[in-house]
Amino acid sequence: MSVGDIVVWTFVFILFTAFVTIVTTAVLMRQAKKRPQEPQQPADDDWDKDDWSKDDWKKGGWDK
Repeated sequence: MSVGDIVVWTFVFILFTAFVTIVTTAVLMRQAKKRPQEPQQPADDDWDKDDWSKDDWKKGGWDK
C-alpha cells in the first residue's frame, strides 16, 4: 500500500465520519423538535425536610 492510498483512504474515512455525524445530528434534532415541551417541576428535596438540614447534629456535641 502506497502513501497515496493511505492518504486517500484517510480522507474517505474522514468524509464518511462527517457524513454520519451530520445525519445523526439531523435525526436527533428532528426528534427533539417533535417531543412536547414540558415545564420541569422542581423536585421536592428530602434534605430540606430532614433533621440533618437543621444542623441538629451540632447540638449533640458531634462536631467536637
